[in-house]
Amino acid sequence: EAGRPAAGRKGAHSHDGGKLLNAEVANGLSTEEAISRAERHTHHLDQPARPQLRSVYMLEISVSDPEKHGTSAVNAFVDFKVHTTTDMPRYAARSFFVRRRYRDFVWLRGQLCLSYPGAIVPPLPLVDSLIKDDRFSAAFIQRRQAGLELFLRRVAASKQLSVSTELQTFLEAKVWELQTVKNASSGSWFASIFDGTEASFKRVQLTFRQKVPDESEIEKLRVFAREYESVVSTAASKHHAFVHTLSEIASDLGQLGPALDMLSQSETELSLPFTHMASALDRLKQLHLKHVQAEHVSGLSALLAFNAGMASALKEVLSNRDAALIQYQRASSALDSRTLERQKFQEQEQGQGPKPRRSGMLGHFDDLMYDPKRGSKIDTKLLDAERELALSKERWEAISGAIHDEAAAFHTQTSADFSRGLREHVVEQISFQEAQQQQWRELLDVFKQIETVPCGSFRASSSGS
Repeated sequence: EAGRPAAGRKGAHSHDGGKLLNAEVANGLSTEEAISRAERHTHHLDQPARPQLRSVYMLEISVSDPEKHGTSAVNAFVDFKVHTTTDMPRYAARSFFVRRRYRDFVWLRGQLCLSYPGAIVPPLPLVDSLIKDDRFSAAFIQRRQAGLELFLRRVAASKQLSVSTELQTFLEAKVWELQTVKNASSGSWFASIFDGTEASFKRVQLTFRQKVPDESEIEKLRVFAREYESVVSTAASKHHAFVHTLSEIASDLGQLGPALDMLSQSETELSLPFTHMASALDRLKQLHLKHVQAEHVSGLSALLAFNAGMASALKEVLSNRDAALIQYQRASSALDSRTLERQKFQEQEQGQGPKPRRSGMLGHFDDLMYDPKRGSKIDTKLLDAERELALSKERWEAISGAIHDEAAAFHTQTSADFSRGLREHVVEQISFQEAQQQQWRELLDVFKQIETVPCGSFRASSSGS
């Protein structure tokens, strides 16, 4: 399938390939140099040609029309209309749609991470929103819808992910068909190395660093990913606090307006100005609420949160690279063990010849222990070890070959996102401030019609007299 690492290519390593890899690594060579030397003593894998995706192909995806199903707080859920427009020949129709719920998106991202461990898979919107509101509220659903659409659009823009079988199944399959595929989804090679705990990640990282020194570019990428995630997460938190302040202002305005409206009933001479001011404060409250929602749907808050997720996804790819290398090393060691087992068996068979049969219970025990198929079983295990080494090598090379391109695309996309996002943020702030000023100007026109109080202004003179 185009854009996806092959699951099983023909060819196998020679018996001493694993030993050579570990020896070169132990001598302090970089991983790539060790692999290059090891390959001189191994059979080359067949490299079938991969069909290329034409750049003119179109794949546009939108998420809309949320619908709530069920009334129970436990069983109720919201699904969305996922509409696809494409001219890719792999799809049965040019324009079609399905309905998907959040857990379906979670499945898709998980499968993409498993099938493309070298690709930076875009993040999904967080399950636990920082904004404390009902998950069935219109505001929460709008934010989730925007996040899900951004996820799919970024997947569709990826050269690898856009041609994946998983994406096609997600976009085309009927609900029951998708559920069947989800039920059949199995674990990954990654799970065989990591058990999902923090301790396992530390053990793998320690083992990796002890055996294979990172190349300078990868080490720099590790530092960048770690620092970038920290910085962008801090920025997202601080900006969220700022937006939360705007939300609190909206709440205060919502309480101040009715209070002034009540005051208008006591000060009858100023009833009209108080009433106008109460109405203006209500409109200002709505402006603030609209601005807060816009920030979380498509504003700077959404941009920062998404990029924090992208930084985390970059770290996932680096961890996948570590896991693939460790699996490659384990396969090399396993091949060494099987090769040694076969050599010992052959030496034993050639050097000793047939043993005389012992009498009595010892002879019966010899009969039980004798396996005429032992040699063929050892050969089968050796072939399996060679095959596993070939597959693990291919997996390692696929991730290592993609990670630099993925990192470059990450930097390019991040730069474009912030260039556009910051510009739009400034425009939105200006529009927000102008809308507020407009409300105050209209209110000022009302107060200009009020006769000035003879005793003078309530405010103190700027000169202090």
